[in-house]
Parts: sequence; C-alpha cells; structure tokens
Amino acid sequence: MFNEDLLIKECLSIMSKKCCPPIKPMLLIAIFFILLSTSVVVQAEKPMLPLSAEDINVLIPEIKAAEEKRFSNLKIDSEVWVETKADLSDPCEPWQRTPVYTSSTAWFSGGPEGKARVDIHKKVLEWIDGAAPYSETSYSEGFDGRYGRFVMHSSGYNEQTFPAKRGRILPDAPEGLKSGWTKRFTGRAFSLNFFFSDENYTFSDLFRWADDPNTKVISCFTFTREEFQGVQCIKIASKAAEFSRQSYWLDPNRGFALLGHKYTTTLEDGTEVLRNYIEVSKLKEVAAGIWWPTEASKVSRPYEPGKPYRRFVYRASNVVANNPNFDENIFTVPFPDGYLIDDQVAGRKYTVGEQ
Repeated sequence: MFNEDLLIKECLSIMSKKCCPPIKPMLLIAIFFILLSTSVVVQAEKPMLPLSAEDINVLIPEIKAAEEKRFSNLKIDSEVWVETKADLSDPCEPWQRTPVYTSSTAWFSGGPEGKARVDIHKKVLEWIDGAAPYSETSYSEGFDGRYGRFVMHSSGYNEQTFPAKRGRILPDAPEGLKSGWTKRFTGRAFSLNFFFSDENYTFSDLFRWADDPNTKVISCFTFTREEFQGVQCIKIASKAAEFSRQSYWLDPNRGFALLGHKYTTTLEDGTEVLRNYIEVSKLKEVAAGIWWPTEASKVSRPYEPGKPYRRFVYRASNVVANNPNFDENIFTVPFPDGYLIDDQVAGRKYTVGEQ
C-alpha cells in the first residue's frame, strides 16, 4: 500500500520542475491508478449531454440574439506577445517568450464592417530573412466609414527605431485592420460577435445548418453540454470528417461567449494534428449581455517544418463600451505636420503643413 497524500505531493514536486526526472516504476504505476480512478469519477459526474432537437430549436434564437447585440462604441487597450514550444505533448517543456510583441489602443463602432481605428504603440515582428532578426514599428490606421488612413510614425530594427513620417489616404479600409494579427491583439479573434466575420456565417447558422446537407459549411455537427474550464458550456463539434474537425465551446450564462476553439486535421496515416487552439480565460461584460475577452491565448501549428508551435497571449488592460462622450472623429486618423502623404483618392502627394 502507498500513502496517497505523499504520492500527490511527490507528483506536484516533479511537475513543478523545469525538466521531469525519471519516475520510479512503482510510482508510475501508482500515478496511473490514481489518474484512472479520478478519470472514472469525473466521467461519471460530468458526462457529455447530447442536445435534443427541441434543445437546439430553443438555442438558435438565443444565440442569434446574443450575436446581434451591438455596442455603439468600444475602446480596448491591450498587448499581445508570442511564446514558442517545440513539443506540445511534453508537459515539462515550458513556453518560452519571444521578443515578438504588440501594444495598442483600438476603437470600434457597430459590427464587423463598422468604423475602426488601431494605434500601434509598439510592434515587434520577426524578419524571416535579412540581417536583422526583428523589426519594430509604430503606426496608426483607421476607417471612418468612407475612407481609410494609414500613418507610419517610426520603424527600425535591432532595437533601434527612426522617424518615418509618412501616410496614405485610401479608398477603403486598410488591409491591416482585417489581418489575423490585428484581430488577435484587439481581442476580435476571441469574440462571439466577430469570430466568423470573414466566413459570412455565425454560430447560430451552425445550429441552423446542422441537418442541412446542401450548405457549403461542414453540415454534420454534434451538440452537447460539456464542461470546459470548469464552466458548463454548449459544445458544437463537427463530426469526424475525412480531413478536419472543429470544436467550439460557448458559455450560455455569459451571452454565449466563446471560451474555446479547437481545430485539428488528420494526416494520411490517421494521425490527428493540432492546427489551432483558442482558450479564453477572462471575460468582461462591457455592455448589457455583451462579454468581451480580456485574457485569451491561441496556439498555432508551426508555419514550416522544424519550427516550434507558437502561442499568442492576449491581455486587455482596459475595455470601455458605449461611452456617452465618445467622439466619432477618432476614426479619422490625423496626419501630423511634416508628414509626407500619398493621397490615393485624390491622386496627389503633399507634405502636411506646407502650402
């Protein structure tokens, strides 16, 4: 017989170390039986509960109503950094933070296609080629509902930045506002209201299309109630497909806010490979029934063989919605004096402040 309390303490001691030492055979067997018995209890107490057709019909309008709730304005102060890890299956390998980093302030109005502006206070990215391993920029870009504006304040490399002082006026929103990177550091990549903005469908559509064989979206889903992060969630999962599987966890008690997303693909040999994994750990009710993510992370597969997995860590220090004193002019990014402007709408170039 073994002392379970002592065994648990030894297990915690092992896991707290950066590298796992060899585990004694008897200890390994004991751990196995403890985990096995715990697993059986958890499965017995927290089973996945399939949703009936009646349940689904009730949830569709509720989720649709949550998706259609809109804030009149939203301001977010946030930062994002990137961590790497070579082997996701190794619990003893820690995530290593890299210099890749962004701090920003963003403003939005309405839905996904509304007015927007992002001020990048500092953005450090890795250069794939070149002598400098990292680039650093500071810029602003916005869309006022009619025209886009982009202004570069500074750029540089190797921890040295230089004034850039140039800008552009565009006939549409700057492409940077639509990028995946921007969606991550503004929290939009983790929001119920914006998650499917590029695909032109919503979570309520997934329910509506559940039994529709003609939809372009994978039409075979399972709907269950399942615990995720200690929260009883609605889980939407595509059934085992030939190449890929998607799972989503929504919190019905917080406006069906997204708490998790997992995307995997299957190789020819049957191996399931993780492509993306999102986990939202903190939410803030920024308006009635609208919960905005304030802490989240996204794990992404290596962008080429031999590279590590990347984890994007998002933290919002301040989120304010529906400010009654909000000034819509914020979406027109100003051009300071001395900046060279390329006006692609009027077809001219000029320096601000010069006649």
